[in-house]
Amino acid sequence: MAALISELGTDPLGFAPTLRQRELWQTVRMPLGKSGDAVVLAGYGGAMGGGKTRALAELALDTAQAFPGTRILVARLRYTDLYGTTMREFLDHCPVHLIAARRRSSPEQLTVSSREGPGAPSTIQFRHLTDWTGLGSQEYGAVFIDEAGEVSEEAARMLVTRLRHPAQPIRLLVAASNPWPGWFERWFVRRELPLDRFEEADLRLDFIPARIRDNPHLPDNYERLQRAMLSEDWVERFVDGRFDAFMGLVYTRFDRVIHRWDEPLPPFARYVGGLDFGGLAEHHHKTAGIVAGLTDRRAARGADILIRLAEFESGGHDVIARLEAWMRHCAARFTAGAVRRIVWRADRSQGAWIDRLARQGFAIAPADGGPHSVHAGIELVRRRLDGARSNIGSDSAPGAARSYYLPSLTIFPERMSEYHWEPPDASGRSTARPVKEDDDLLDADRYMHEAADDLRRALHAGGAPQRVAIGRAEPSARRRRS
Repeated sequence: MAALISELGTDPLGFAPTLRQRELWQTVRMPLGKSGDAVVLAGYGGAMGGGKTRALAELALDTAQAFPGTRILVARLRYTDLYGTTMREFLDHCPVHLIAARRRSSPEQLTVSSREGPGAPSTIQFRHLTDWTGLGSQEYGAVFIDEAGEVSEEAARMLVTRLRHPAQPIRLLVAASNPWPGWFERWFVRRELPLDRFEEADLRLDFIPARIRDNPHLPDNYERLQRAMLSEDWVERFVDGRFDAFMGLVYTRFDRVIHRWDEPLPPFARYVGGLDFGGLAEHHHKTAGIVAGLTDRRAARGADILIRLAEFESGGHDVIARLEAWMRHCAARFTAGAVRRIVWRADRSQGAWIDRLARQGFAIAPADGGPHSVHAGIELVRRRLDGARSNIGSDSAPGAARSYYLPSLTIFPERMSEYHWEPPDASGRSTARPVKEDDDLLDADRYMHEAADDLRRALHAGGAPQRVAIGRAEPSARRRRS
């Protein structure tokens, strides 16, 4: 890549890269693969002040110079954030004489001339990724994503498939982010991608951490100031760049090992399930379902322990038909003998889907809903995770977890490990809302816990569990009195 920083030294335009930025440049200068092409997926970042935004801006310019005629995307979740950071950084440092044309309508686009002699100009497009489905027909030689932790994994995966511009044999996706639970951490830090298949595809994945101390261009007291002003969890995340110290997790006590059920399944007294309905287009929220068994008194650990047994999360135009098939499979697989059905709860705002499933013979009722239902449901999930002792199964060990998941569930533990509260707004006030992204399965899990809690309270009161008619829940005594 001839136009990249010469010998990783000082750029002719005055950019002096940090040691970490040099590592990033070295990463993207990989040799061509066996096919004559290569793809680099690079994650860059960690702490604030590590030079992420400047690195993306400079690398976008250098890529445009190295491959005349290529097409480059510079993106962030929201355009207003992109315009005030990465795009502004690019315009501040790109020589004016290299910008041959500029289209100011959305998405904004620059035509960049070659720095060295004649050559086809390259195109750099700046756009948001709140709605990324329209990019499916694009061709890019390089994609640069700032604050990638805000962007959906589906958008990132789709953009990897867009790396096919013929002017650029070494194609790049470079993502920069602070520590945040999600795909950036899984891809680059934990490396949970099929790396054994990458070599065949001439694909390389690398992660370059960056911290305050790696950036000599910051004030000498910058790190000391942050440590003095920020809370401990902010220091761990934004100053130390730790990806194992996420701020704002909803289920802070969830542990993939502690809450995984590795023993033979105990006898179950009841089965409960939760459903959350999404849209019918692939980019909409997913439709999700989860089923759990509640142990009876014969179980070694006591009664009313919840073990998640099966999960469903998908989208598309036929998703409801596939959900029905999954629900029937769960009923055939788990219910037998005295336990003849699964008691379902579903998103009450989706009455049409609830009625449809009711007509198919499922015992289903709407979840409680209401302004405080999300927090109430989260508290139900937390109590079981934390081992809060219920009033049945009192012979079980105090403090032991009272909810688990089978190892066959793969989506559920990922979602639990990444579910977090929305960050504070511009004034610093907490929104007190969980993020509405990849939360569909966990919404279904909350509804399932409502069903389990109804059964627990009914049994503790000495009455029969709430009976669920086909398609409609009979009102409980509490509701009748109201």
